[in-house]
Amino acid sequence: MNRIRDAFFSSFFSGVAVSSLIFLTVAFVPFLGSVILILSPLPILFYYTRNGRVRGLAVLIVSLCAVAAILKFSDSMASLPILAVSGCMGMIFSEILKKSYSIEITILLPVIALLIVWSSFIFYQSTVSGVAPFYLIESYINSNIQESIQFYAKIDVPDETLNLVRDNTKQIAGFFVNVFPALALISATFAVWLNILYGKEIFLKNALSYPDFGDLSQWKAPEKLVWLLIAGGGTLLAPVEWIRFAGLNVLIVCLFVYLLHGLAIVSFFFRTKNVPRLLRAFFYFLIFAQQYFTIVVVVAGLFDLWADFRKYIRPVTE
Repeated sequence: MNRIRDAFFSSFFSGVAVSSLIFLTVAFVPFLGSVILILSPLPILFYYTRNGRVRGLAVLIVSLCAVAAILKFSDSMASLPILAVSGCMGMIFSEILKKSYSIEITILLPVIALLIVWSSFIFYQSTVSGVAPFYLIESYINSNIQESIQFYAKIDVPDETLNLVRDNTKQIAGFFVNVFPALALISATFAVWLNILYGKEIFLKNALSYPDFGDLSQWKAPEKLVWLLIAGGGTLLAPVEWIRFAGLNVLIVCLFVYLLHGLAIVSFFFRTKNVPRLLRAFFYFLIFAQQYFTIVVVVAGLFDLWADFRKYIRPVTE
């Protein structure tokens, strides 16, 4: 009995410690925190699944209370709602994973939940501030552009480039506002996808059950998606601006799906050729850091519908 109690308290306090540390990193380390924020639901996902619903919820509540006290002391409470949403997403992931849905449904349901939360938050802020949601989004994008300009100025980006961005800030912000629906959907999907992938690694290392989604390196985009891609591209020729931007949103989402298709091909290649994990991580970094590599992966995903590249990839023979 004592061993069970000790194991519980050990798991509980380690859960609070790990979750609080992740949340505080997100709150106080801007550059690193923005990256960690994507994976911040993982600690709650793990401890909620491992300890059960009640104890897992207690880990989240105690973690948020501890973090809130520190944020209150440092006068930085603005990030607390984001951290709360992140923790709640960890619980949602856990509940969905218990259902053993297909990989598409497992990703879709948290994405819908996340978009509902984001939309509710935007409309709440709009109601409180008396500012239309459109202008709230525009203000957020403008502030991000200004932060980017300051960051690039510190790393000695040429003044000509910075001045070009400054002079066209309004046009750049307007463009991103118009494609915000696609960017929000892609961001939510990408975040959920990463949490599911890394969640599997953590669960299996700790002997926790995890749904079997099959061989994800064999995943393909729906064949009929290409017609939606063509339709989205075709609307870019429309004379009406809102139709062009609606089509552009559709086009961006379709290209993202083909990016995931291309990443599945890359994953299949790495696994078949026994590429070391460190080298895989480096190439994945290049894919997301360099737009030319990203385009190549998207094109590979699109043309795989006809070429079926994976059938030409053969295992390494010793």
